[in-house]
Amino acid sequence: MTGAQVQQQLLGRLTTELGSVAAEQLGRRLAEESVNPAAVLTLLEELESVSAKAGRAAIEALPELDRRTALSSVVAWLDLGVALSESSGATALRYFRDSPLALGVIDSPASRADVLAIGLELAEQDPNVAFEYLRTAPQLVSVLPGEPLRGWLEIGMELTAVDVVVGLEYIRQIPALVSVLPLDEVRRWLSFGMMLITPNSLGKPDYVATIEFLRTSPAILRDIDPIPLRSKVVALGALLAGRTPQAGIEWLAESPKLLRSVPSSELRLKVLQYGLLVAEQDAESALAYLRRAPDVIGLIGEAPDAGSRFDDWFKSGMEVLAYNAEGARAYFATETHRALASVEQALSGVPLRRVARRVKLFVQGLCGTDVAIAALSDSAVSATARATVDADGRTILLPAMLRRYATADRNERLYLVMAAHEAGHLEFGTYRLKLESLDDLCRAVADRYGRSEPTPSSLAELFRRYPHPGLIRDLWTLLEDARVERLLREEYPGLREDLTRLAEEAVTPRDPSQGITAKELIVDSLLRLTTGESADAAVSHGVRDEVGVLWGLCQPMLEGTSSAEDAVRCAHEVYVRMEELLAPRAEMIDGDRREEEQDVGMGPASSEQSGDLYRPVTNWAYRGEMNPEFVTRSDDETVESHDDAGRFAQRDEQAMVRPSERGQARQGDRQSEADVLGGGRSLPSMVEELLALDVDARPAARTHADGIRAVYYPEWDTVVQDYRMNWCRVIERTAEAGSDECVSSTLTAHRSAISSLRRVFESLRPPALRRVSGQVDGEDIDLDAVVRRSADLRAGAEGGDRVYLRREKRERDVAAAFLVDVSGSTGKQLDGARRVIDVEKESLVLLCEAMDALGDRYALYAYSGQGRASVEFLTVKDFDERLGSATAHRLGGLRPRQQNRDGAAIRHASAKLLAHEAKTRLLLLLSDGKPLDGEYKDDYALEDTKAALQEAKRRGIVPFCVTIDRESDTYLRRMYGDVGYAVIDRVETLPSKLPRIYRHLAT
Repeated sequence: MTGAQVQQQLLGRLTTELGSVAAEQLGRRLAEESVNPAAVLTLLEELESVSAKAGRAAIEALPELDRRTALSSVVAWLDLGVALSESSGATALRYFRDSPLALGVIDSPASRADVLAIGLELAEQDPNVAFEYLRTAPQLVSVLPGEPLRGWLEIGMELTAVDVVVGLEYIRQIPALVSVLPLDEVRRWLSFGMMLITPNSLGKPDYVATIEFLRTSPAILRDIDPIPLRSKVVALGALLAGRTPQAGIEWLAESPKLLRSVPSSELRLKVLQYGLLVAEQDAESALAYLRRAPDVIGLIGEAPDAGSRFDDWFKSGMEVLAYNAEGARAYFATETHRALASVEQALSGVPLRRVARRVKLFVQGLCGTDVAIAALSDSAVSATARATVDADGRTILLPAMLRRYATADRNERLYLVMAAHEAGHLEFGTYRLKLESLDDLCRAVADRYGRSEPTPSSLAELFRRYPHPGLIRDLWTLLEDARVERLLREEYPGLREDLTRLAEEAVTPRDPSQGITAKELIVDSLLRLTTGESADAAVSHGVRDEVGVLWGLCQPMLEGTSSAEDAVRCAHEVYVRMEELLAPRAEMIDGDRREEEQDVGMGPASSEQSGDLYRPVTNWAYRGEMNPEFVTRSDDETVESHDDAGRFAQRDEQAMVRPSERGQARQGDRQSEADVLGGGRSLPSMVEELLALDVDARPAARTHADGIRAVYYPEWDTVVQDYRMNWCRVIERTAEAGSDECVSSTLTAHRSAISSLRRVFESLRPPALRRVSGQVDGEDIDLDAVVRRSADLRAGAEGGDRVYLRREKRERDVAAAFLVDVSGSTGKQLDGARRVIDVEKESLVLLCEAMDALGDRYALYAYSGQGRASVEFLTVKDFDERLGSATAHRLGGLRPRQQNRDGAAIRHASAKLLAHEAKTRLLLLLSDGKPLDGEYKDDYALEDTKAALQEAKRRGIVPFCVTIDRESDTYLRRMYGDVGYAVIDRVETLPSKLPRIYRHLAT
């Protein structure tokens, strides 16, 4: 057949499907592109012989192929179509429909030829892979040249042979994966994903997690640099997923954030290598390690031996893992007492906990006052954490850790000086100042700057009336710090050397290359002058004249008997004079009244980060953060007033408290309870735990506006033989009020018994005054002693001189807490219509009557809950409440609730008891069975309850347990063996026996 005949035959075939006009145009275009018409005709005939539909689809797609400028590749395009149609007609139809668009995106004819050639090779093995490849070809060509692409596609072929769904998704993700992982790591990455395939409810493979992994993991891994780290992340994820798919998923999701918090690539690589070692033995321990390792590294810091310290911490965890996987999980998650102690041992700095008592005694020795020492939240790894005074005027907040110096001794000295500086603000009246004494200054500021707002309620609000609030605040801070430091030097000469040395070390001139204004230069100069630096060194030549004038105004703060009020007035005077001196430079005009007060103090360090007209700066390390918001009017008790000697109200003798609610409010709330009690807690939680390794230390607490109080307690884990720190959250609130009918009916039904009880308990009261005979002095003559003396004298013996009587006041000094289990099991029906809780309430009514007659201080609490994050602690009557209708209604409102976590409830009741001074403290637990709260059961629950009772006993509390469980012999002796207990065989006798038990304990 001649060429003309071939051309004519091809044209006829095209005309049949496209029409004469389109066919002629397409024929001309084929000639222009030098396409062999015989090859096209042959392939169309071959295609039609395989599938008539595919043949028509190919012809119908030719105009689109031409429009996409890909007609030059028509022979290879048709050849691939034939190969696809031989395997799957449906795939061929989709190919002819979609491929013109894909090929048109590829600009280079050579690249299109390569794509089609590779596609043909793939089609001979698997048409699905070939088709998916062609769909992604434009992206692939842009990131991979032809030959390397074959290696990636070979993996796709292998994977499709195993699982078509996963193989096709892999091919779709090749463009995203190429820039993330090298080819030799792809198989490991895929094995990670394949391990996420799990059987569904019907026993069939569930690919959801694997497909999601293929789609999202490239973006996650891209956040990790450099590439070798990605390979380690993938290897670690595959190892974890091989043990439990969920562990692999969690690690992949968290890895970028965790690794970003590690300061160097070398350390990141070490963290991952160690993670592989842990993962080989236990997935949960590995996850716990990986989540905590960055925090531990941050706490250890950058000391020369930081690497070996981290290694020692890790090795200790591996030793635990060798014999106890559960213990290792708790160790690496830093959930236990020993784990936290191990972290503390690795620290390169000095934690506040270690020196808190020394600091407290030091401050008391300086000032003769009782001050609490607490840690600033989130301050363990912050280089800019500043000491401050809490809003109550009784607590000094210090950084949780100091590592400014290489030696522990110097860091401890810095703690002492920081605390002394803050104590100086309290002793020398910084916050005793009342704003009424500055009313004239308030009016002057309003007149000068045209401010018509109401009278300010705090010093901070007054500062906001100035055009530059940050500037006036810095001037006040500078002058008040200088005044307090001068008084410290005068009153306590032993501090002079430390203050001088710290001031010299703190001097760091601002970097002029970052840009600095005249105001900032002046403030810097004044600050350095207040620390004793010479004028030649401290004052910049460009502002020497202005500083000379302003420094003269500051002199009263450095001599004489200046007060806190004088410091504010002096700051105003310096501010106004600075305005006048800098007016020619136009620097004080058009102050930014929207300038935000930044929560920083004084000193050249960080002002370069701000673009405001005046940029506040950061204080010296030993000078704390000032709080002008604490200086208020007399009717606002933000900071409690003290007497002229600067005495503070008496405070708990505890040397170190956990970060208080007030401190947390200033530094940012602790993370939510759900986060704290979930997996992978955050660094602030670890720091707080490090600051209270003593299990008996006061627990962290937060009081909400509605009166609900949340307190965190440890819990003894018998499996790991250690305390899990901050493990349980006790939620304390007032019990709900209900009907007092049960109280009234009990009082009526037991009228005679109550009268008898009251008489018996009243008889236990000691007489108001006790006669003590045979005293050297007293209010009356002891006649018996006089007679004996006379007889002795007449007999020639030396008579004694103890011939007086003295009457001593005698009182019972007992505080008792009654803790009642109101879990769901107390709803159990007894004989008749009554329930266990009804008998408990009846018993408490009689007990209250007896206690009222006796006069001992007592409180009634009930407990239940659901899970360690929600242990309910209900106050029926507190120690300082009188017995009355409110108690009756709360007692009547008690009802069976949920479960009972005895250990946490006992610890909280013990803390409530210890808050009340008493010679004898009694804790009586009333329960109807063994503790049970989800996973809190069996040996774990019994041992924790036993530990909580032992803790109470060690702290001077007499615990006693009453149970009404008839089947308690199997566990009671084990749980209560170290403390007193009683078993009530017949619950109906509880009302009569409970008061007798208390009588026995309290006498």
